[in-house]
Amino acid sequence: MYVLEDLQERIEEFLRGFKDEEGNLVYLPRIQAMSLDRMTSLTVDFQDLVTFDNVFLDVANKDPSTFLRAGTNALLAILELEDPDYVDDMDRRTFRFRIVNYPDHVPLRAIRSKHIGRLIHISGIMMRASEVKPLLVEAVFMCRVCGSEIHQIQEEGRYTEPLQCDTCQKKTPMKLIPEKSRFIDWQKVRIQESPEELPPGQMPRSVDVILDGDIVDLSRPGDLVKVTGILRTSPDFSRRGGRLATFNVYIEANGIEISEKEFEELNISEEDERRIRELADDPYVHERIYASIAPSIHGHELIKESIALLLFGGVGKVLPDGTRLRGRSNILIIGDPGTGKSQMLKFVASLAQRGLYTSGKGTTAAGLTAAVVRDTETGAMTLEAGALVLADQGIACIDEFDKMDPNDRTAIHEAMEQHTVSIAKAGIVATLNARTSILAAANPALGRYEPSLSVQDNIKLPFTILSRFDLIWILVDTVEVERDRDLARFILGMHQRQRTPIQEKVETVHPDFLRKYIAYASRENPVLTSEAAEVIENFYVDLRKTAEGGNAPVPITARQLESLVRLAEARARMALRPKVTREDAEAAVRLMEESLRMVAFDRVTGKIDIDRLVSTMSASQRNVSDLIIKVMKDFEKEGISTVDEETLIKRVTDMGVARERVEETLRKLLAEGILFNPRGGKIKRAQT
Repeated sequence: MYVLEDLQERIEEFLRGFKDEEGNLVYLPRIQAMSLDRMTSLTVDFQDLVTFDNVFLDVANKDPSTFLRAGTNALLAILELEDPDYVDDMDRRTFRFRIVNYPDHVPLRAIRSKHIGRLIHISGIMMRASEVKPLLVEAVFMCRVCGSEIHQIQEEGRYTEPLQCDTCQKKTPMKLIPEKSRFIDWQKVRIQESPEELPPGQMPRSVDVILDGDIVDLSRPGDLVKVTGILRTSPDFSRRGGRLATFNVYIEANGIEISEKEFEELNISEEDERRIRELADDPYVHERIYASIAPSIHGHELIKESIALLLFGGVGKVLPDGTRLRGRSNILIIGDPGTGKSQMLKFVASLAQRGLYTSGKGTTAAGLTAAVVRDTETGAMTLEAGALVLADQGIACIDEFDKMDPNDRTAIHEAMEQHTVSIAKAGIVATLNARTSILAAANPALGRYEPSLSVQDNIKLPFTILSRFDLIWILVDTVEVERDRDLARFILGMHQRQRTPIQEKVETVHPDFLRKYIAYASRENPVLTSEAAEVIENFYVDLRKTAEGGNAPVPITARQLESLVRLAEARARMALRPKVTREDAEAAVRLMEESLRMVAFDRVTGKIDIDRLVSTMSASQRNVSDLIIKVMKDFEKEGISTVDEETLIKRVTDMGVARERVEETLRKLLAEGILFNPRGGKIKRAQT
């Protein structure tokens, strides 16, 4: 085994001479540029070290402290030759040799006593982070008797004073001189298992990580991080302060990486890539992927198609002025009990690389966004990431959306449109990333969906949330003999053959391979072509044209226009196409038309009316209601404040409105308290 000096010499050789595949020096130019960026550490990929000399793996495994010290000494030796002025200007002890991509990856729930003192590599989601504090590493004390200065190293983060003065030998309390002492930046963070590594039904494990020097504050709660460091122990104390024989473990971090990519954990082999290309070239690739979404649920083809587009996602964009345009879609499914909503949500949560499933009643605003908690050891307030932050770059499935507390539900407004979560609590002001698609399912307020009522009457959700969903689907459980027989045969066939009948008709894609296909497709960023843009533009303008003339219903808003772009991009991405074709745009338009027809079709006028979604009244009903209020005001001018119901209806019908529409609108005005019945058969306007 190498001694420190030999190891240092070998690492120096590596830093000076290691070249990449193109023959360019990798680390020496970085060392030479350290002074320009005022850097105090050099991060080295451990795989490069192993490629240069295999002995580094053995040394790092058996004696990590010596290995890291030799690396720091090697870095300093090169810096002193390349840039001596910079070394003299900085404190030599602040320079660090850091490594990433260490091969000994240990899952958090597999950390055991055998790993103590070893260099390990872990990955997970940062749940909370303390504030950055100065840590005293070398203290300078002054004797209060003779005034002499005494240097003392502070070990294991504990504050210790000299027992007596070295000069006068007096045992007296010392005075710390902070300006002459040496401090380093210190931060404690907690890393938790990422959702994809968590076994079903298990509580997620976590471990504390100590960061120091220039790697503090690099990441924030919600980030997926990879940490390389040495596993250390700290003693456990009983409630009375006695020291126990059990120990707590923590990781003394050496290197940290922040993973931005959603699917970078997935290893796609050459064989996988060949099969992915083969599937993408299949002319029926879209139909095969749609059929692979929740194949155990019969029917609901439109919903499965929209969920497939949600999984692939559109392209997020950042404009030159810094404005962000989201690429991820949100979908809401409203339906009668027993129509398979929860099953679809569970399937999507298991298929998505970072998928989280949560249910309405057990979900709070803090649980969805972020919570401020008190650290039990230090008493300081720290930020802990919630479900939407943990599902960053993934999909959050929220079941029983209607059962959520309205105050908690408002917490997701910002996450759905801006893809961030802002917190201002207990002196902590922070903005966390929540680039998450939301797939929500809700039951109608009356138990079953009542088609004669508006969407607002059927589901008591504010329009501010409804408008943020790209597509809204309604599942109504109606009695149809043929359809019921198909469903019964489908379910019974599944129980008999232990496989879904759909898999016998269409060649579906296995979920594991589909996950890899989505990961591969996420590398494509399809561009909207002029032909596709023309299709979307014509649909938007033609639908808006029907609203010309002042009182006509507004059929579609700019939010749906952006939804169409996202859906078209997702369909192009599904076939690994670099451009969005006319066909993709037409498919997105078809989905949008079907969704609008479900939620915003006014049977009276025969037109799509977005107001049916916005409020309890359609635009046509609102026009009639305005007419009724105007007639009531005319009666009041004549000195009649309480009007006979039949007289009111007759005067409005004389203006050319059908009696059924007048009676229907009158019932709504009475239900909302705009008009009221002071006594039987009489109508009076509520005074505002």
